[in-house]
Amino acid sequence: MWLLRQTPGLMTDLYELTMGEAYFQKGLRGRACFEVAVRRLPEGWGFFVMAGLEELGGFVDAYQFDKEDVAWLQGTGRFSKAFLEYLGRMRPEVEVRALPEGTVFFPGEPVVEVCGGLIEAQLLESYVLNVLGFSILAASLGARVRIAAGEKAVVDFGLRRTQGPVAAVRAARGGMMAGFAATSNVFAARALGFAAAGTMAHSFVESHASEREAFEAYVDVHGEETILLIDTYEPFAGIRTAADVAREYFEKQGLRIGGIRLDSGDFVEQARYARRLFDETGLGFLRIVASGGLDEHRIAELTAICPEIDAFGIGTQFGVSRAAPDADIVYKLVRYGDRDVFKTSPGKATRPGRKSVLRTCEGGRYVKDVVCPLREEAGDLLAPFGGAEEMGVIQERLRGELGRLPDGIKRLERPEVYSVTFEAD
Repeated sequence: MWLLRQTPGLMTDLYELTMGEAYFQKGLRGRACFEVAVRRLPEGWGFFVMAGLEELGGFVDAYQFDKEDVAWLQGTGRFSKAFLEYLGRMRPEVEVRALPEGTVFFPGEPVVEVCGGLIEAQLLESYVLNVLGFSILAASLGARVRIAAGEKAVVDFGLRRTQGPVAAVRAARGGMMAGFAATSNVFAARALGFAAAGTMAHSFVESHASEREAFEAYVDVHGEETILLIDTYEPFAGIRTAADVAREYFEKQGLRIGGIRLDSGDFVEQARYARRLFDETGLGFLRIVASGGLDEHRIAELTAICPEIDAFGIGTQFGVSRAAPDADIVYKLVRYGDRDVFKTSPGKATRPGRKSVLRTCEGGRYVKDVVCPLREEAGDLLAPFGGAEEMGVIQERLRGELGRLPDGIKRLERPEVYSVTFEAD
């Protein structure tokens, strides 16, 4: 799944290309291994979820510089004819090892390894990080939201606030991995094979002479799929109007509309009022959906104190990963030729050589990880990546991972620290 229509060669930072020119001119063509890791967790988070491999695989498969790319680079005057000819015929021949999507992981652990010719592997860096960074955040945050919501359904409403269409698809996919019920993003729904869901906007109500007229018009068209937005004017009046319309269609046509959506004000008070009214008037089939300014903490609170709410729509806080908008994700050379390499920069030191990640499970719960020099061992979490997996496989893996993750690590606030040990040669 490569999300841009252009060939991806130029989707890189300039220094990748200038280094490539220098490698080329100096004959540095040996085999190189780079590894991807995330240095630290966002504040209040206890774990990450691996994601982004489907797009990464599509990017690598599509990677090339077409004639227009090469011509543009030539126009900069910075690159030799020989190097540009090399780029024009280059296709990455790299081997990728990765944690399977849906696997939980922790800071400092290698999650992807890219091995191949030095120039080819180097040029992939920028977009590999671009793909993985936000994808990991979206899947991890999606998992936190699912933990918060318990058994209640969650829908991604984030499209209109995400930083661009590609980010919106990555966010929707992260929610899908975590077990969201649907997305409002129609493009993402088609691209991902995900359910599409939505209600109505205030403009639909405002375009009619009355709230009741708007509700009836929508039910006439959408029937049982209808979720009525009740807070365009006064929420409690909107709830009563929605109940009147729902009862009218149920009594006359046997039609059970879907429910109502709360989008502002006191959700607890509104939901309790609505549920009492619906139950008292034979409309217990109406669902109550809450949306508007929600994050995982507010969802957890509402789940605990307001069982009347049946589902949540989460938009901005999820779509832009507002509490954790970036991942400190890096792509570092760990082996070149026959040498293990590393850096010692303060606060940014790396560990040399190719690695394995081994996980210990006791009593059905994960207890520690060990990152060690590469071993031919069946338990290595870093496995050869041969292509995208079915979403159902990924979802099931993540459910299992969360089930085996200690409760203290999954806490939404002040989580415990998972044990990760780094072994030297």
